[in-house]
Amino acid sequence: MSAVKYFIEQNSRKLAIDEFLTKELNAAGYGGVEIRKMPMKTEVVINASRPGVVIGRRGAKIRELTYILENEFGIENVQVEVNEIENPWLDASVMASRLARQLERGVRFRRMAYWILRRVMRAGAIGCEIIVKGKLSSRRARYQKFKQGTIAKTGEPSDIFVDEADDRAVLKPGVIGIKVLIMRPDAKLPGVITIKPPKPRKPEEIELIKKPEEEKTPEEEEAMEEVLEGITNIDELRELEELDGLELVEDVTTPDEPDTPEKEPEVTPVEKSEPLEDEPEESADESIVDDLAELDSLEKEDVE
Repeated sequence: MSAVKYFIEQNSRKLAIDEFLTKELNAAGYGGVEIRKMPMKTEVVINASRPGVVIGRRGAKIRELTYILENEFGIENVQVEVNEIENPWLDASVMASRLARQLERGVRFRRMAYWILRRVMRAGAIGCEIIVKGKLSSRRARYQKFKQGTIAKTGEPSDIFVDEADDRAVLKPGVIGIKVLIMRPDAKLPGVITIKPPKPRKPEEIELIKKPEEEKTPEEEEAMEEVLEGITNIDELRELEELDGLELVEDVTTPDEPDTPEKEPEVTPVEKSEPLEDEPEESADESIVDDLAELDSLEKEDVE
């Protein structure tokens, strides 16, 4: 088998598996399949928004899918894995499948298309476009487009950043085709300049000469204590208040020395001394001497 025929066969088989899983896992929010060829096995990774529905009760659905892939599609040593889609609103295949199922239930296409468009843009997409074709409201087929944001249509950005998916809804008037294009939020278009916002400046702080919360030095605290301890008498405080009210003619104090009022000498009251007991004794001796002198003079007169 030539290389061209080999790749054609592999791709056609992958498309057939994708169509089968789309029908089989319609209620599970099917979002695509990946087939990885390993030396000992073949991994089939199914992307779905509801992995519990794909697995089934006690893995019954997984075993059924493994049997079908081995017998009908000819894949040897199949190992089926289920991968949950983190954000289904940014997956085009999930959104197309959801819109088709709602149209089959009888929901109006305009209402459902606008609802999906708003939810996709709210999820963070750069742009979204929904195209609905078929017998929408008349006997003649037509198409209607719902678009919001920016969508790259050509070139490499459309291949890398735009997720595209198709689905169909089978109704009584006929088949309605649905096409959904979503531009992911991580897309970087060429030629688009993004300006970074400037960094916020810090407000300038005004430096004070002396901060109010600055701690006092021990020398200042001692000086304050001395000033407060020096005046403890109420009379001295009253004299100081009277002196403050007077106008001084000459200021004798030097600028270096602080103005401190001179203290008046304290007058201590003189205690009255009690009369000593020795004083009356001295006066009594003097009177006795005088009497003796008089007696001597009288005796001399009598002798003469």
